[in-house]
Amino acid sequence: MIDDIDIMALSEEVERDSQSGKLKHELLVQGNTLYGINKAYPDYIERITPDGHRTLGHLKNGEFEVEL
Repeated sequence: MIDDIDIMALSEEVERDSQSGKLKHELLVQGNTLYGINKAYPDYIERITPDGHRTLGHLKNGEFEVEL
C-alpha cells in the first residue's frame, strides 16, 4: 500500500543509486535505453542502449537522430 512507503528514504536510496551508477546499470540490464547529458558534449543528447553502445544526437520530430 502506498501509505507504507517512506518517501524520504526512497528518495535518498534513488539518489545514492543514481550517483553510484547502480541505477543506470540496473535500468540497462532490464533492457531500457537511457537518454541524458554527456558533460563533454553539452549541446547533444547521449543515448545509451542496453548493450552499452553510446551515441550522440538530438531529438527531431519526437525521434532521436544520431549526429556524432
